[in-house]
Amino acid sequence: MKPKTQKILDQVQNIYNQISRGFSDTRGKSWQGFGDFNKYTKNGDSVLDLGCGNGRMADIFNEQAIDYLGIDNSSELIKLAQARFTNQSNYRFEVGDALTFSYQEKFNLVLMIAVLHHVPTRELRLRVLKNTYNSLKPGGRLVISNWNLWQVIGGRKRFRYYRYIFDYAEKLKRGVWQLSDAFVPWKPLAGDNLRYVHSFKRGELAGLLKTAGFVIEKINFETKNGELSDIWHGDNLLAVAIKK
Repeated sequence: MKPKTQKILDQVQNIYNQISRGFSDTRGKSWQGFGDFNKYTKNGDSVLDLGCGNGRMADIFNEQAIDYLGIDNSSELIKLAQARFTNQSNYRFEVGDALTFSYQEKFNLVLMIAVLHHVPTRELRLRVLKNTYNSLKPGGRLVISNWNLWQVIGGRKRFRYYRYIFDYAEKLKRGVWQLSDAFVPWKPLAGDNLRYVHSFKRGELAGLLKTAGFVIEKINFETKNGELSDIWHGDNLLAVAIKK
């Protein structure tokens, strides 16, 4: 792996450790459109939440008897998740990395919410998706969502993240140059708090999923309320893919 690529990965991890408390406070529960993922599971199933953060997605499965494993490379977010679910023995949280994780157990459902867009280079994104494919049982599903940086907002019809998408000085300094790459800040902090984000086009994400072996069930831009949208108005690009 190139040093600049590793530096981007390390920086994202470090930032989430720094902002863990404030970030968690803004992620108390899943967005409305993300609240029905339990339709893909039944009692006795197992769920892997890859990049689980503070564990907010685990609440979706409270009415089901499922085994849930959340992993995240931010040790500080994992501490918050563990503290949040101390009384639920079927919920586990571990520090782990989407690029290197490997489990003997296989899962019925994998959630990957706002994770893959932090991974630079097509090669590494494909590695994450292949790891995910291998972690699923036949017939299991991956639900994956990524931020859409091309969303247009306001009366001036300006891209929401235009200042970061077109900040080529910052991108070249960090060794990336694709138009859909950006370095997006969390909030004003002391030091460098710019998180790498890659904004996927629909066909781009679909191609990666198919190359990793998945069959795509659906892939659409959606609002935070789960309403279908397009690249100019959607908050996220959401896909559901199956391991046949």
